[in-house]
Amino acid sequence: MIARVVARGFPVRRAAALLDVSESGYYAWRARTPSPRELRRAWLTEVIVDIHRESGGAFGYRRIGQQLLCRYGVSVSHATVESLMKRAGICGRTGRLHAPDRQSGARTPGDRWIVDVQAFTTRRRPLYSAVVLDAASRSLMGWSTAESADRLLVHRAVMAAITRAAGTVGADGGDGADGGDEAGRNAQRSPMVCSFTERARALGCAPAHGAAGNWYDHAVVNAFWDSVHRELDGPSPWPDARALEDRLSKTFDHFARPA
Repeated sequence: MIARVVARGFPVRRAAALLDVSESGYYAWRARTPSPRELRRAWLTEVIVDIHRESGGAFGYRRIGQQLLCRYGVSVSHATVESLMKRAGICGRTGRLHAPDRQSGARTPGDRWIVDVQAFTTRRRPLYSAVVLDAASRSLMGWSTAESADRLLVHRAVMAAITRAAGTVGADGGDGADGGDEAGRNAQRSPMVCSFTERARALGCAPAHGAAGNWYDHAVVNAFWDSVHRELDGPSPWPDARALEDRLSKTFDHFARPA
């Protein structure tokens, strides 16, 4: 309570006197390290607010609890979710739910793609791989590999994704960025938006003004790479980039095939 009063501009001494607590006790409380329970509740609150915002303010505590379980595997009681929502000043809407904003929710395949870059270790030099995932379906749309990480690596992966989305991808399904004119026309017709992960930005592969991926995008990417590493199941480190590139190509092609 005293922290809320002080946050509104009241002097600490006056607030402590009004609430009949010691000023030294307040400072001792403020300096205390948060407990694991407090940290977990803070994390849950942040995620709950994000889910609520993504739903356009429509989801109540029941729907948000379902999303926590589906997306994170975290089981939280309805009472806890409701309590955290009240503390955050948010609530669901009654009545028929409307579709969330396309930009934030990406509920329709093709609305938004997630771009990420991963570095793989070999005995000689690292091999970088850029992938493009559909935010709604979580499917692999395109990929590219190279021994250096730059925007060209990402450009080739995005062009391969555009070609695949247009139904003109070649048999290999990989770095199909050579058909520049056709891919460019497809890009102009495409309504999708690309969001770039923090890793792609850190490697300098994302455009300066490109959209930043949110927590959901990063969760999708991490789940994808976990599946890739399980599928690769090769030596660590790989003997050379060519062997790893061949294995990655086969693995990506497997993931990109329609179910």
